[in-house]
Amino acid sequence: MNSIPAVSAFHMLLLSFAACFTAPTRETFAGVAVGWVLCMGRPTVRRIVASAGELATKHESTYHRFFRKARWCIGELCEVLFVRVVVPFFAPTGKIVLAGDDTTCHKYGRRVAHAGYYRDAVRSTAKQTVVHWAHNWVVVTMQARFFLWPWRVIPIPVMLDIYRKPDDCDEEHPFRTRNQILVDIARKVANWLPDREFELVADGAYACEDTVEGLPANFTFTSRIRRDAAIFGLPQPVTKRRRGRPAQKGARLPKLAEIARTATWTRRVVVMYGRRRVRLLYSFRALWWKVSKATPVQVVIVRDPSGHEKDDYFFTTDLSMDPAHLVEVYSARWGVEEAIRDGKQVVGMDDVQGWSATAVERQAPFAMLILALVKIWYLKHVAPQERPDALPSTASMLARLRMAFWQRRISDISAPRRETRKLAEALGAVLAAAS
Repeated sequence: MNSIPAVSAFHMLLLSFAACFTAPTRETFAGVAVGWVLCMGRPTVRRIVASAGELATKHESTYHRFFRKARWCIGELCEVLFVRVVVPFFAPTGKIVLAGDDTTCHKYGRRVAHAGYYRDAVRSTAKQTVVHWAHNWVVVTMQARFFLWPWRVIPIPVMLDIYRKPDDCDEEHPFRTRNQILVDIARKVANWLPDREFELVADGAYACEDTVEGLPANFTFTSRIRRDAAIFGLPQPVTKRRRGRPAQKGARLPKLAEIARTATWTRRVVVMYGRRRVRLLYSFRALWWKVSKATPVQVVIVRDPSGHEKDDYFFTTDLSMDPAHLVEVYSARWGVEEAIRDGKQVVGMDDVQGWSATAVERQAPFAMLILALVKIWYLKHVAPQERPDALPSTASMLARLRMAFWQRRISDISAPRRETRKLAEALGAVLAAAS
């Protein structure tokens, strides 16, 4: 891989966001983005500046102010990323599949804005709940596919929003549940691309009335349905005029497990978690009154013919969706979990050190922006040339980008003798942070 075109390609991605900043802040943004890529330790501002080396031309305090008080909006960056970079490359036509979930990022210090005690999903078990002092983020990713690995879903983070407990809310930021935050993100996405259609996928915690009723008209929603859900048949058409209001729902249906006992199964081959698997499917339309009110939903029961796995129960507001496609879309939801893991382990989303409200609201989304740019850079400029057999890990993609930057900076042509000391200092700072 030639380092000069590779580095230039990443800088071209950064230029896509030029209109989001003033001229001085635009230069600061580029320095922070490159420094974040090169930083191998906890992404504090000081380490980012040290890693950027000669690319960080301003005083360190300028880069602190970039997150704390500079004039730019993280929402505008997400819009540019989604509309101008991600969608044209991955999904120029057709439906766009989005996945949503929430996660916590561990924090220290009582003065950290928007922090609170939340359940630690990693350390908690079925018998014991562990809480920790953390931020709670709602994350939305685009479930992209690439021609080299058509069965593999590549999650691209497109937007984050922080959950505030009631004590942290005010008139400017009223209290919102996580479900309402997810709906607000969907509405923003719908405003960005009003002519496109979207499929939103989330786990069973988001299957509620706030989500289903609040989504825009160009969104469909797919999730799990409770096995003990109270579902009803569709109302019968009125054939004779009677007194009173027509019935809004039909008779109550049996529990899903009972329906599965007498179901007429359809054998289908579906792609789940990157593998082709045989599943038995049964679908029907019903009303889940507690969640969708009078809006019909398609319920799909999935059975493993070998009997090794328990039955799964899903629903979607898209009545025309192929049941096999529903199973594939929901199984691909796991990509948002992979993106969250990469955000924490690869680009330091969990390790940012901002404590003021503005810095907190910007730094974690900025880390996920870097994650998205690294993936896009690799898929646009490296993968088509090298055509690897399997999709590399995100850590490998980031390592390739770092190597390209260092090859560009240390080459004999680009590093005159007077620049050797600066390069040595930058390299030393990166190695020290990595240890």
